[in-house]
Amino acid sequence: MKRIVSAALSVLTLLPLLAACRQDSSPPSDSGSASAENAVSAEIPAPETEEDPVLSKYEVPDELPDGLDFKGESMRILHCDWDITTKEIYVEEDDGEILNSAIFARNALVQDRLNLKIVPTSSSDQQETLRHSVSSASDEFDLCGGYRYYAMTMATEGILRNLFRIDYVDTSKPWWAKSFVEAATVGDKRFFLSGDGAISMLYQMGVMFVDYPLYELYIGQIPDLYQLVLDGGWTLDKLSSMAEQVYEDKNGNGKRDMDDVYGYSSQTYAALDFMVTAADINWSETDADGNPQFSVNNEHTANFVERLYRLLYENKGAYAATFENGRMNAVAVQFPEDRMMFMQKQAATAEMLRDMESDYAIIPCPKYDEAQTEYKTCVHDGMTVFCVPVTNDKHWEMTGAFLEAFFAESYRSVTEVYYETLLKQKFARDPIAAEMLDITKRGVSFDFVLLHSNSLNDCVHMIREIITEGSYDFASAWAGREKSLEKSLNKLVELYRAAE
Repeated sequence: MKRIVSAALSVLTLLPLLAACRQDSSPPSDSGSASAENAVSAEIPAPETEEDPVLSKYEVPDELPDGLDFKGESMRILHCDWDITTKEIYVEEDDGEILNSAIFARNALVQDRLNLKIVPTSSSDQQETLRHSVSSASDEFDLCGGYRYYAMTMATEGILRNLFRIDYVDTSKPWWAKSFVEAATVGDKRFFLSGDGAISMLYQMGVMFVDYPLYELYIGQIPDLYQLVLDGGWTLDKLSSMAEQVYEDKNGNGKRDMDDVYGYSSQTYAALDFMVTAADINWSETDADGNPQFSVNNEHTANFVERLYRLLYENKGAYAATFENGRMNAVAVQFPEDRMMFMQKQAATAEMLRDMESDYAIIPCPKYDEAQTEYKTCVHDGMTVFCVPVTNDKHWEMTGAFLEAFFAESYRSVTEVYYETLLKQKFARDPIAAEMLDITKRGVSFDFVLLHSNSLNDCVHMIREIITEGSYDFASAWAGREKSLEKSLNKLVELYRAAE
């Protein structure tokens, strides 16, 4: 680690010298006298020109018009009552905690800019609360931030407004999650938006944590692992070969159990979904007519499921934590005790590792193979997605302006504080982790079926279910459900198309 920092400082020290060399390295002029015109021109200083300032990625301007004034109207927002999802929307006061301060300042700026007032309402079940509100025509809420897995079921119930064309919202801007926006759209119908206004999207990104002591004891130097990632060589096969080198019967009972030391361990529930997306498994793709169709039943998926199964159950350095062996939650205990080299979890796990004595690295989850061009990132379905109830009529224009201002300012300030300051510097242990997290965020990936799994008999859980049951025969499992799933998907798409 010290070598990385030292090298980085050396490069920074050399930058001014290199710049000076470039300035003085112009080729010598031809011998002979210059013309009088050139000589005079050389004595007249060139007019000063103002160069456009170089903007950071967090200084991208929005296109909201000046002078928007909503006369102090209330922007009534229904949201999940979790701590982090409450913070996405609102904090009571600026208590000096860096993230709370950024959220408080963002809200003050948005409220002042648009002359409106944010009025939050928390609920443990936003979907049922919103359904009841709409069915009673009570017009209580202008906007809802819901738990993705449950909220997406409302898309075809006729209780949400179409956000495909809403004044002021520009989904080409970087504060909107492009992959999500595309996946949540069928033709000209879109009922949900998400992006930097949802801190939970960053919280819920799947990443791979690497224990420094174990990696350096069994494998090599952490900088080499980082370079492997940057070179595109961090793959499922690499994970398997490295994990195989690490096993110790820590408790000396002669049995392979969760108290031993492993190269890789994973619970066979939600964490496996991170590996599925990372391997570029796409549950659906859009056909020529713009309709989502299943695309998962192919050789690539079948091969991936078999390789993941063999990693978990046949690799001597790996351990599968299941409900059956009662150790589903033990993975998070193993890692901080230096008994697991690789662990895939949500990025927010870094907060829980603040007291971990040993250093750790953060890298993307592995690609399927080197032919895969990009690292892909799964976001857990607990992230927040935003929708607008059909009862929002008089505040429709204000809602569009608020969404754009809220997400833009979240990108410029809240994301910068959370992602840049907290996740990269405070919780992550080394500077290279910042670049790894950038790669992870760029790879965030969604598709229509992934977003609507709850409406499709939880089909995206099929891979984890097969593996938990001790099998890797994806083709047979899919064949048994294909007709019913295709019928359900076609019906869902029809409902999207028919929605107002």
